[in-house]
Formats: sequence, C-alpha cells, structure tokens
Amino acid sequence: MTGGLRPQRANGVNRADEPADNAGVRPRQHPSPDLKSLMALQADQATLRQATAFGLSEKAVRRLVGEGFWERTASGVYTSHPGSSDLRKKAWAGHLCVGEGSAIGGEAALALAGLDRSAVDIELWVPAGCQRRAAGFIVHSDHLDRLRHVRGTLPLIRPVDALLDVGQHLPTEELVGLIAAAVRTGRTSLKQLVSVLGDRPRLHERRRFAELVGDMSGIESTLEYTYRRDVERAHQLPKARRAISVSARTRSDVLYDPYGVLVELDGRVGHVDGAFRDLSRDNLHATTGFVTLRYGSADVRGKPCQVAWQ
Repeated sequence: MTGGLRPQRANGVNRADEPADNAGVRPRQHPSPDLKSLMALQADQATLRQATAFGLSEKAVRRLVGEGFWERTASGVYTSHPGSSDLRKKAWAGHLCVGEGSAIGGEAALALAGLDRSAVDIELWVPAGCQRRAAGFIVHSDHLDRLRHVRGTLPLIRPVDALLDVGQHLPTEELVGLIAAAVRTGRTSLKQLVSVLGDRPRLHERRRFAELVGDMSGIESTLEYTYRRDVERAHQLPKARRAISVSARTRSDVLYDPYGVLVELDGRVGHVDGAFRDLSRDNLHATTGFVTLRYGSADVRGKPCQVAWQ
C-alpha cells in the first residue's frame, strides 16, 4: 500500500453475473469499484499486491494483461489504461515499484511542482540504509532529511531540495533561470535556499551556488542576470535598483535613480502582454521625467559594450 490507502474489504471483486457451471468453473474476476477508485488516485495504476488485497487473483491480473485490458508499467505495477503515458504516470509507477517511504526527486519533482523542466529519468529517494532497486528508475539513499519534508498523495521532495540536487550540475545561466523561476512562482525563496545550502556542506560547486543565490535579489530572469554581469558590472556602471516601481501598478527591471534612467529588459518573463502595455508604461514614465532604455537578448548578449556606452 502507499499513501495510507488500504482496501476496505478483501473480497471486493466484481464477478460475472452467470453462476459457476456444474463442473465447478469459477466466474471471471474483474476489478472491484474500490480497486478502481484506488487506481484512479495513482494515475490509473496499482501494484500486484494492492490488486490481490482487493480480492483480484494473480491469475485474473495475468488474464487482464493478456487480453489487453491492463498493461505492466513497472515491476509489479499495472495500469488500467494501456498505451497512455505522461510524467505523473511514470512517477507513480516509480513510487509504487520502489515502495512505501519513497519520494520523487530530481527534475521530475521540479516539473511536478509546476516548474518548466524536462524530466527524462524518474529519480526516487528512499530512507537511509534502505537497499532498493527498480529497473528503469534511479534510486538514491537519503542522508540529508529530504524525506522529512515530503508532502502529497504522490510524495515529492521539496522544490528547494530538488533545486539544489539538480542545480549543482547546471551551467550558470540555466541555474540562474531555475532559481529565478522557483522564487518568482513561490516554490521557494532566496532565504530558504540560503538556509538549506547551510545544511549541504558537500554540495557539488557549493561556493558557486551560494554566490549566485546571494547575488540574485531583484533578479527575475537570466537576461536580467546577464545584463548586470556583462553590462553593468563589467563596464563599471553605477549600481542600480531592481524590480522597482516608479509609478502606480507598474514595475521596472532596472532603475538608475540619481539619473532618472530606467532600463527594461525584454526577455520572455514579464513581457507576455505585448508591446502596447510597455509603450503605455514608457510614455507615462516619460511624462514624469524618466528616460526608458529598452534592450532585448540580442543587445545584452551580443552587444554589451554598446549597451553600456549608451
């Protein structure tokens, strides 16, 4: 069983209406409503142990698979919707296969928490000392209390823990984008990242990670980070204020306050409403004495010296 879900009856099996014949042939077994309800909570899957606990025999499970009504998704795990597959279903298959006490980690945990990540492999964490293996899944032993914070019917480790696990192997700009997205969407905070980093003394490239986290206040995208690194700091421009509001219901990316200069960085984040919204904001700021300079990725990454000169 997983997630505290246990059968309410051991004989909850639907059988065909016809009675056994005189030769004593038993009627065919079918999944009971209770088993179907459990499978619906588990992305249409159940373990063999769960199926038999709800009264379905191993022979009936083999028949359902053989007739194409069920399909094996992992060792000892079966789905009632053959041919369908998505990340959540793969994660459930891994959790059911590895067993109670396991939780989804890595890229899959980030994606299932709502971040835009691509998960090829399903990673799972199990309690320290547990020796578990599952074909097709990556299983780690947890020595850092990741599992203490697990929540959800499908157990996931915290986004902050998954971010540290995944982020230590990412290039700098991709790591910046991941941290910015996680903070912007409320999956974690810079303060929480700093705190959890303190509990990870052996994290790969921990110093780089800590420096980035400590340097990301007001940074909401990789373009903003690149602008500060390659334009502002590399050319010794004055230190700016970031994510600042200079008029009601607006927010600007960069403000050089003593000079009345705003810099707007047109990456994907925060500019999905189109140019007319930006135009209205720029015009409003112009009437109150601010000059707005606007740059895209090609400018910041391709012509940083020209941007700094301007």
